[in-house]
Amino acid sequence: MASAGGNGSDPEFQVAPMIDVLLVLLIFFMSITTDQVAKIDRSITLPLAPEAKKRDHDLKNEVIVNVDWNPAANKTQVRFGAKVCDPIEQLVEIVTPIKAANPKLKLIIRGDADTPAIEIQKVIEQLASAGIDDISLSGTNR
Repeated sequence: MASAGGNGSDPEFQVAPMIDVLLVLLIFFMSITTDQVAKIDRSITLPLAPEAKKRDHDLKNEVIVNVDWNPAANKTQVRFGAKVCDPIEQLVEIVTPIKAANPKLKLIIRGDADTPAIEIQKVIEQLASAGIDDISLSGTNR
């Protein structure tokens, strides 16, 4: 990274290799964060929780379940990643092997603000029957 000329002058600092290293690190960090960002459905309007506090994330053990309310059909759509769980009982089939492989699994339910509470309760019941004991509800404080 530094080279000295043959004439006894001070070594020169090479900037180009440092820029290469920084670009590689930038690409690395962008690629590892893309997976978690892809799981969050931006079309869901989270309910307002003025006293909500930001919590620390455990990315290795957290999984997101999106619950979207369709008022026209008067029905919820439950998604685990890209998989739509219709009927909702499919959620148990998907989550059970994941819980067996990771006993520290935590589930975060991102429910639409318009979703009736009974529909969120149905999702929680399905997750509980799959053995999930750490469930959080996502909200926004803005």
